Amino acid sequence: MNPIIGFLLKQVVDIVLGADVFDRVLGAVERWADKEISSLEKQQGAKAEIEMLGIEVAGQWANWAIETAVALLKDKVK
Repeated sequence: MNPIIGFLLKQVVDIVLGADVFDRVLGAVERWADKEISSLEKQQGAKAEIEMLGIEVAGQWANWAIETAVALLKDKVK
């Protein structure tokens, strides 16, 4: 991903969800990323952790936040 696109994506998600909320979502996704399980199980685990942390994000927004975090993490690894 182009660094400018990554930066802009992070700015948009911080505005839509709030920087604090997205940082917590990103942390949950990072914790689940290294587990030796399927992508679906990782997504479900991250979603459950987000709910357990008390972060109230509607279903589709939670999926979007998780997928955005995954994209940003993949870009960070490169």
